[in-house]
Amino acid sequence: MDEMLLNIISKDLHELREYMGSQNGLLVGIKTTLKKVETLDRTGDLLLKSLEKSSRDVDRLSQEIAGLRGLVGHLRQDLAKPLLHEHHNHFPKIIWITIGLFIGLAVAVSGWTSAWKDGLAYRNADTQIRYLRLLQEDSLYSTLRHAGEVVKADPEKVRDSVIQIEVDRERYWETIREAERLRRKGFGH
Repeated sequence: MDEMLLNIISKDLHELREYMGSQNGLLVGIKTTLKKVETLDRTGDLLLKSLEKSSRDVDRLSQEIAGLRGLVGHLRQDLAKPLLHEHHNHFPKIIWITIGLFIGLAVAVSGWTSAWKDGLAYRNADTQIRYLRLLQEDSLYSTLRHAGEVVKADPEKVRDSVIQIEVDRERYWETIREAERLRRKGFGH
């Protein structure tokens, strides 16, 4: 008897497990369905908010269109009025502008000419000073006179030769300084 009771309980227990398993599957399905419903509910809320915003935008646009219609009506009325044509004489203004431009051009040309002359005088004086530095005579007056004559004869040629002599002299002194440096290091004893 115990065995039979045990078989019945075992069978009932097995059926109960199968039933609970099927109920468990239904619970999982219900949970999934609930999640889908919640997602749909949120989507519906977002759609509702978008529709409300769109409705407000449409209202605002309709107000702007009504305002534009009013402006177009005013423009039509203004354009329907005849134009008043007044003749203005611009000839005196053109004369004054021409005179002003001519004066400006004259000032600019005189300034350029003055600057060119000053630059040429500076360049010649610079060449004279450089030439004087190269000479080693005692009489300053004769040296200045001679330099002035040489520069006036051919300023470009004198300037080029003075610059070349300065470059050569600098090269010579650079060689002397280099030899002195090497002598201090002990080369050339």
